[in-house]
Amino acid sequence: MQKIIWLLLGGLVMVIGLGLAPLHQTAKLEAAVAKTLPNGAQFVPDACWFTNTTKLSVSCGWLHTAPAKPGAPSAFRLPVIIMRHAGLGHQPDPLVYLAGGPGSAAWLDKDGVEQHWLAWFEQKYAMKRDLILFDQRGTGMSEPALGCQAYRELSASVLANPGTPTENAQRYLEVSQQCQQQLTQAGQPLDQLGTHLSAQDVNDLLTLLDYQQSNLLGVSYGTRLALEIQRLFPERVRSLTLDSLYPPGEHLLRDWPELLDNSLQRLFHYCRTDERCLLENGDIETRYNTLMIQLRTTPLRIPVADLHLGNLQELQLNDEILLAMLFDAQYNSYQLKELPSFIRHLQEGRIDLARAYIDTYLYHQFDAAFREPVFWAVECRDNPSISAASRMAKVNAYPHLSYYLPVDYDMCSVWNKNPQNLGLSTNKERINTPSLILSGEDDPITPTAWAVKAAKTQFADETAYLFSFRGIAHSVLDSKPCASDLFIGFINDPTQRPRADCRLDKPRK
Repeated sequence: MQKIIWLLLGGLVMVIGLGLAPLHQTAKLEAAVAKTLPNGAQFVPDACWFTNTTKLSVSCGWLHTAPAKPGAPSAFRLPVIIMRHAGLGHQPDPLVYLAGGPGSAAWLDKDGVEQHWLAWFEQKYAMKRDLILFDQRGTGMSEPALGCQAYRELSASVLANPGTPTENAQRYLEVSQQCQQQLTQAGQPLDQLGTHLSAQDVNDLLTLLDYQQSNLLGVSYGTRLALEIQRLFPERVRSLTLDSLYPPGEHLLRDWPELLDNSLQRLFHYCRTDERCLLENGDIETRYNTLMIQLRTTPLRIPVADLHLGNLQELQLNDEILLAMLFDAQYNSYQLKELPSFIRHLQEGRIDLARAYIDTYLYHQFDAAFREPVFWAVECRDNPSISAASRMAKVNAYPHLSYYLPVDYDMCSVWNKNPQNLGLSTNKERINTPSLILSGEDDPITPTAWAVKAAKTQFADETAYLFSFRGIAHSVLDSKPCASDLFIGFINDPTQRPRADCRLDKPRK
């Protein structure tokens, strides 16, 4: 089940936005020469690697991160894009986007910028601020980008010839050990990964670009990074927008059994309480249990060669893979109501009707944009170590899932060998920075309960605005149109609780 954990943390669903305007030449940075800080961090302007098909002023460059010690070389070179607001009322404090993960790209490649970010900025132009985009250390277009092809090869092997969850966990552990050794022997800077280091990168970048304050937009893990920036450099932060909050103090690896169980109970509850679902599918929990028993002994053999996923020719869909598919699907809003039919179609052998979810899951498994070494290195550094006894207690609390939860589902013994790791620090005092917190009530991986708890215990009452949305899962801004209105209203005046009319909202699918 480790595969489910590291796959499903990326979180950001890319949405194609507005139509494109006439071609416009990408602008060069005003500062035509590199700038360097006393700590060694450097920004080097460069030509953009994409075509700007809008009237926006866009410039690009590379952040060379501060060396670990004086005289040492920079560990990473990070791509940076600045989209500039040139309209009336332009404000000096930019919006800095912080991608999820850890280990996920900000989609700054040619297709990502041309098909998403240019339209996104046009849609949000009313925020009257520049937009700063960058890839975090080891992810996306950063150099080096830390990954191992062995994870994709393992996916093909497990999907074609699945073992028991314990056997699959052992295979994942072995690949992780091999990857860690391979990167270490190649001299890759695994020790230079961490949320506190990414926070320093953002502070350095703002200084190098001559911005005094900023507004931070974090999604999923990006919210944790935003809070670390606010903790270390509070004078830099004018406002926080936290979408799908993953705050320090919560622990994904510790709480994984509970999150997995919650996803199933949410599915069962939906169908029990929805008249149409109950009529079409009957008792979905009974259907699910029957199907899981069937798939454990007799996996469904599904041809997938036409998907061109490595050398994977056939999927053997067993019970563990079905459980992963159900969790994966709940990551996207408005799909919960379709999952009972997916289970029924599989039970009836109607693979043609279940194919869309199967194909989407397989594409996720082979997504080379996700960097497993970055995920594990950062996640294991951010969170305190989990004892074997604690892991066992968590697993035993969910006996119906214990078969799918090997005690060693936590890979931190490979990626962070410090058993006394205390994890990220939290603010000693409540956060007074104006904060907009967005949460989806159907979010399987960063639940609303985390946002509610953090809003009550980590933020000052008068400056934190929490909005939770029924029927929405992960990444609210990508799923709930009126959330964009809340966001823009908040950015323009963080001292007032934002307002938006969500009654006529049409879902984005």
